[in-house]
Amino acid sequence: MSLIKLKREHAGEKNGDRAVKERWTNTALSTVIKLNNITGFLPINLEKTLKAVVNETYNLFCPQICCIFMVGQVGRFEPAAFRTSDGSMPDIHIDSTVNACVSLRDGLPYIACSGANYSALCPNRKVPDNVSSSHVCIPMITGGDVNGVLSVSYQPERVLTHDEMNVLLSIANQASMTIQRYKLFETLKKERLEIEKAYTEISILNERLKEKIEELKEARYRLLQSEKLVAIGELVAGLCHEINNPLSVILNRIECLRMESKEIFLPEGVLKDLDVIFLFATKVSSMVQDLLIFSRPHSVEFKPVNITDILEAVIKMLDGDINKSGCAVHTNIPFSTPDIYGCPERLERVFHNLLSNAIDAMPEGGRIYIEAEVSDEKPDFLEVKVRDEGEGIPEENLHRIFDPFFTTKKLGRGTGLGLSICYGIIKNHGGDITVKSIVNEGSVFTVYLPLKRVSSSNRG
Repeated sequence: MSLIKLKREHAGEKNGDRAVKERWTNTALSTVIKLNNITGFLPINLEKTLKAVVNETYNLFCPQICCIFMVGQVGRFEPAAFRTSDGSMPDIHIDSTVNACVSLRDGLPYIACSGANYSALCPNRKVPDNVSSSHVCIPMITGGDVNGVLSVSYQPERVLTHDEMNVLLSIANQASMTIQRYKLFETLKKERLEIEKAYTEISILNERLKEKIEELKEARYRLLQSEKLVAIGELVAGLCHEINNPLSVILNRIECLRMESKEIFLPEGVLKDLDVIFLFATKVSSMVQDLLIFSRPHSVEFKPVNITDILEAVIKMLDGDINKSGCAVHTNIPFSTPDIYGCPERLERVFHNLLSNAIDAMPEGGRIYIEAEVSDEKPDFLEVKVRDEGEGIPEENLHRIFDPFFTTKKLGRGTGLGLSICYGIIKNHGGDITVKSIVNEGSVFTVYLPLKRVSSSNRG
């Protein structure tokens, strides 16, 4: 006996054979178990799962129509899966709004089966008179969530048994829980994506915060540097004037003595002493001039300056020191490099100090690289890098490298004013100067100079 024939005999109760009924019961139990395995599979493919539910239900009951309608977002039924005897889309609901569905409104199965009594399943439901077809609409409700309905329509003469109704109720319950789990998983997935998005945004904000903190640290350092320069500058300015006046007298008197040496018959030894006094007095005068530049930068009129001319002049001035130290200078300045605005004499002083320091950092000789290009970081500035392969600067000293009177050179080799003067000149130009260094590998000083005129109010 075929399975379809078995189902039909049981449904029509033609012979009332207990064995046939037991067979159908076993088949129904197998179907319910199979659907339980299908609906319990994770992750849930809702469309595929509901189609499997409809197909298994159709194979078990052989109805004319078997379909699942889900509740859409706008409060209307949306067909989720269906199967019909002729393969066409079912049109069961005259009004597809959820509020028009009696089974969802009452929370009980809607049953229209001629001559059947389902008072045990739906005690509040009265079977309509003169029913022309068998139809069951079972609400799919889990907890307080309305998920949809399972609709099954049969031949007009078909009457469902209580066992068949129980199986349909079980299948509808499984389908409803599947939809419920799917919604929960989708909610969790959406929340997870939102959390990941929030985490990404927080990470980006943290990175920006770190950048801002570094900028604030740099600004704080610059502010402290400026305060130091102002405080020390005021002190130094007064001392310089007090020293400069008597020093000028000393140098003038030495010149006079030199000019009168033949007339007053000064011994050769005295003339040599005068030369020594003049030499060291000149050094003191030069140091005083450095202090004056450091303490009170004089206002000058800036003009377009070619950086290549500046660097060539400095290299020429230091040619003797470069050859004596065994160093070599390599420049990379494109012909198309634009002019900057500044004071040529002061810029020469800046690069003279930077090159002198690079030479001093390589007592055994080495290479010095000078590069210039429009800055990617600051498009309105020319970026000039002076890199050496010298001893480098310890990390603990980097933050003090532009401090007045701070030096890493041996006693007598430097005053500690060179980089401070560089810092003051570059700031006075509206630019900036930074340093990076690795011990025993070398240092890189980067000077940023404006490509356009900077007003005096914008200068550091």
